[in-house]
Amino acid sequence: MIKPSLETQGGRASTGLTRDTGGRIHLVWRILLGWLSFVVALGVAVAVTLAAQNYGFPVLAQQIILAVVTTGIAVPLIYLLRRYADNRPWSGLGLSPLPSGFRYLLLGAGFLIAMMGIALLAGTLAGWVRVVDVHLPVETLLVILINIPIAFFYEAFPEEVTFRGYLYGNLSERFNRWLALLFQLILFVLAPVALTAALVAAGVGTWDLITIDYVVNLLAFGIALQLCRIFTGNLWMCIGFHLAWLEMVRFVIVPSDSALIEVEYLSPYGSYLVSLGSVTIGILVLLYWTYRNRNRQK
Repeated sequence: MIKPSLETQGGRASTGLTRDTGGRIHLVWRILLGWLSFVVALGVAVAVTLAAQNYGFPVLAQQIILAVVTTGIAVPLIYLLRRYADNRPWSGLGLSPLPSGFRYLLLGAGFLIAMMGIALLAGTLAGWVRVVDVHLPVETLLVILINIPIAFFYEAFPEEVTFRGYLYGNLSERFNRWLALLFQLILFVLAPVALTAALVAAGVGTWDLITIDYVVNLLAFGIALQLCRIFTGNLWMCIGFHLAWLEMVRFVIVPSDSALIEVEYLSPYGSYLVSLGSVTIGILVLLYWTYRNRNRQK
């Protein structure tokens, strides 16, 4: 269902970069500029990091550059769009002040950890995964502590502000939430595709990353994150879910003796179940709770 456009209510509609009576430019331009804000920020971050790599910067320094540049460009651009293109307050994105939003951050992280625990148990019972050992290596704990702020500013924060915050917020004003979710999902998948195309055109990238598995993971991940936003109305839950997933698949449940939970994949399905399966289980749980809450409100 398509909602009556806010841009055509109470006066003339905006066309192009002209403004409607609410002071907003046309929805298509807001969506395009919001999407480009993230793609350009990520592209600049990658370009600067490649230059740093050529100058012999260590890996950690390169990761910090990626994080600082991505958030340093994407988030201010989204703020400017929200302020001048939308003529709406920043608070409308669902990013509540951190003291009150911290519990949603923990909720998102805890929810993902619980879903991954269920997936790991299911994989073990199915004979696809075997838990080899549980470690608490100081080196890995230190790496996790260092990686959390990098992953936050490079991936979780700018992506959620852009896609589940700004883009979904604009789309949901024009379309019902399921259509808005679908359009946001398409934009989410197109972002790395566009960046890869630019890198290939510049002669510094290949299409190897854009595989079917990668796209399926993006689709599932994008659905789960958007459902977190729909379920709570708070962007911090998306950020917590996003950040926890990154740390879990990189350092916690990994087939390595440096992982916190060392596993052995006895079947190719085991890896998919832990990484993709945990997200899929999360989608089913969130859909159930959304449906249940809707029925309660009737």
